[in-house]
Amino acid sequence: MIQISRSTNDLTGKINLTASKSESNRVLIIQALCPENFEIQNLAKAKDTQTMIELLAQDHSSYDVGPAGTTMRFMTAYLASQAGKESTITGSERMKQRPIGILVDALRSMGAQIEYLEN
Repeated sequence: MIQISRSTNDLTGKINLTASKSESNRVLIIQALCPENFEIQNLAKAKDTQTMIELLAQDHSSYDVGPAGTTMRFMTAYLASQAGKESTITGSERMKQRPIGILVDALRSMGAQIEYLEN
């Protein structure tokens, strides 16, 4: 269901999403990027989503995503968009072995300065 209305330059609406961790993490990143806060309902109860909520609430320079692959990719892109902020992302031993090179290459091509501290 999509309900959208417009009476001024502001666009308002309501979008009902399924409670998947992928959609939940995407909407959390969108919320973090928006200057105005908006309510989110029906978030996934997945550990990846809970980790995303916790990390976005922090204002640190180091972020540990644990074993959450979706969170690792989304946080990498989100933090790369934060001008003037230097951050470190880490995760579980298995997470450190998962490929992320394509994402890093894409972010670098858009101006992000990313370096690997490990493999």
